[in-house]
Amino acid sequence: MNPGEFRIAYSADFCDDQRRPVFPDIGLSLLDGVPRLAHEFLQEYRPEYSPDQLAGYDVLVSLKPKITALSLQGISRLCAIGRCGVGYDNVDLDACTEHGIAVFITPGGVVRPVAESIILLLLASSHNLLWKDRLVRQGRWAESTHRLGREPRQRVVGTVGLGNIASEAIRLLRPFDVSRFLAFDPYASSAKASQLGVELVTLDELLRASDYVLINCPLSPETRGLIGKPQFALMKPDAVLINTARGPIVDEAALIEALQNAKIGGAALDVFEREPLSPDSPLAAMENVILSSHSIAWTEELFRDMGRIDSRGALAIYRGEVPEHVVNPQVLSHPDFLHKLERYKAAFAEGGL
Repeated sequence: MNPGEFRIAYSADFCDDQRRPVFPDIGLSLLDGVPRLAHEFLQEYRPEYSPDQLAGYDVLVSLKPKITALSLQGISRLCAIGRCGVGYDNVDLDACTEHGIAVFITPGGVVRPVAESIILLLLASSHNLLWKDRLVRQGRWAESTHRLGREPRQRVVGTVGLGNIASEAIRLLRPFDVSRFLAFDPYASSAKASQLGVELVTLDELLRASDYVLINCPLSPETRGLIGKPQFALMKPDAVLINTARGPIVDEAALIEALQNAKIGGAALDVFEREPLSPDSPLAAMENVILSSHSIAWTEELFRDMGRIDSRGALAIYRGEVPEHVVNPQVLSHPDFLHKLERYKAAFAEGGL
């Protein structure tokens, strides 16, 4: 390993079992030809990184593995971790800050594909798409016509969380003539809500009024289990829950009970409390539930855009600069982090060693 190189590691889950890249474009072209910069994929996938995997790298670009305090034991060279996506609940931010490691995310890459996925799930559930598909494949054509769908036209859509993804989903839904858009978000400004044409309400008000409940908030201690048995009791019996955010925001046992007892009309889920979802889960047998493998938004464009943001962040570190979208801002004043940036600036941006 050349100590005079700037080294970037990509998590092994960017490749298949044969070590071939899974995604056609993750922004690597931005790194080609950069002097004394090397990048490679880690050899082995582990659900949680170990220190031997991270030693000797300046930047890690990570997809699924967890980064814990144990992952960082003895790690001094690593300066930044680029997370593909906007969620970072699999990263111990405090441990990263203690080690002088900045963590940055890729919000611009996920907004459109996730918002499109929300619309996809909303329409597919509304028109009984998967149910009709199964019956037609089974030769039950006439039976597949017996259940009417419904349209979002003149319905109420409520979003738990009013960030960039929710805002884009609302924009995409406008041509469908939704009657009202509601949002519960203690951190959203009334000015932003007004600009979007959204009414800010309490969570209880949103659940009582909405025909579609969209989960668009990050997972945090205050949102874990936010939607549970008391909340399902407030929802309309034909309401649909759509969760493309994080599974633990919804109490899965309470959701299953609500679906089994017809307290709500259906659900469309890309995320779960435990992933992968067990084939024995009651959710897998329900006709009014759409399931996806935390990948409904995975498109060529998603990985291209996330990869480019991560590559630009890595190049900022290479030049001795702070990358965009850092989620542990306390690290920006950490002596170790600042020392690393100065070293990179001297070695690469200013032509030193």
